[in-house]
Amino acid sequence: MVGKPESDGMYRAAIEALADGIVLLDPEGTVIDCNPGAESILGVSCEAMLGNKFTGIGLDFVQENGAPYPKKRLPHAITLGTGKTCRNVVMGLSRPDSDTTWIRVDSEILSSGGHPFAILVSFSDISLRKRHQEELQHSYSALRELSFRLQHAREVERASVAREIHDELGSVLTSIKFDLSWAVEKLDGKGQFEEIFKALDGAIQSVKKICTDLRPAILDDLGLLAAIEWQLGKFGRKTGIRCKIETRGSEPAVPQDVATGIFRIFQETLTNIARHADAANVRVRFQANEKDILLTVNDDGKGIDPKSSAGSKSLGILGMAERAQALGGALVVHPAKPRGTKVELSIPLERRTSRRAIASSIP
Repeated sequence: MVGKPESDGMYRAAIEALADGIVLLDPEGTVIDCNPGAESILGVSCEAMLGNKFTGIGLDFVQENGAPYPKKRLPHAITLGTGKTCRNVVMGLSRPDSDTTWIRVDSEILSSGGHPFAILVSFSDISLRKRHQEELQHSYSALRELSFRLQHAREVERASVAREIHDELGSVLTSIKFDLSWAVEKLDGKGQFEEIFKALDGAIQSVKKICTDLRPAILDDLGLLAAIEWQLGKFGRKTGIRCKIETRGSEPAVPQDVATGIFRIFQETLTNIARHADAANVRVRFQANEKDILLTVNDDGKGIDPKSSAGSKSLGILGMAERAQALGGALVVHPAKPRGTKVELSIPLERRTSRRAIASSIP
C-alpha cells in the first residue's frame, strides 16, 4: 500500500507534468496551490498567486463577445458561492501587451470525508483551436457572400435574358404572324395555313412561358405577394393540389433582392411538395409588416424525416436555408401535425448586413 508521503509526491509530480493549468483555492477564494501549467497560461508566477485572492492577481477576463467578464460570474466564484460545478466555460484572458489568450475553464469542489476543503480550478489554452474556428467561420462567411453574389448575378442575367427574349424573339414572332395574316387575307387561303398559325401561336406561348420562368414580370410589376399568389394558383392548376393562402398585414416596400430571394424559396418549396409530399392540400400564410416577413407553407403529405432532412440528400433544403441566411433570415423545415411538412421562412426587412448594398436593383 502506498503511504501518504509517497502519495503526496505522486500528486505533486502529476499536476506539475500537466500542460493544463491547475489552481487550488481555499473556501475564501485564496490561492493555496498551483502548477507550472497555470503559470504558463496565466502569465503569473505561482509565487505571485499564492496567498492572494484569485480575483486579485491582476487578471482581466473577457467574454466571447469582447465584454468584460463579471467577477460574480467567473466559474470559481459560482462554485464558491453556490457549490455548483462549472464545466467547459470559454473565456478570454486579456493582456495589454499581447493577443487575448482563450481558455476553457472547469471549477469544482474538492471534499474529504464529506467536508469541502478546496476549490479546484483547471483550465486549458484553446487559443489555437479558437483561431482555427474563427478562420473557418470567416471562410464560411466568405463562401456565403460569394453565393449571394452569384445568386444576384444569376437573377440579373435571368432578367436580362427574359427581357431580350420577350423584346426580340417575341416581337419577331408576333410580326411574322401579323404579316402572314395579312398575306393570307390577300390570297384568300387561310385554311391552307392553319397549321402554320397554330405553330406560331405555340411558339409565342413558349416564348411567354420561358420569359415567365426566367423572371416573372408580376414580381416586378405587382410585388411579392401578387407573385406568390400567382405562383400558388399556377401550382394548384398544374398538380391538382388544393391550395389556399392567408394574408396578414399589409405588404411593405420590399427590396427587389429580398423579394426575389423569398419568391425563389417559395418556388423551391412548392417543387419539393410536388416531387415528394404526395399531398392533397397546401396552405400558405403570408405575414408582413415594416420589420419582417414571415412566410409559412403547410402541406398534408407524407411528411419529412428529421434525420434524413439533415443528410446529404436534402441539398434543396440546404440551398433554401443558405438563400434565407444570405438575406439575413432563417428557414425552418419540420414535421407538421397531424401529418405533413411545415416550412417557415422569416426574413427581416431592417437588416444590418452591409452587403445588401452590393445588390443594385434588378432590371
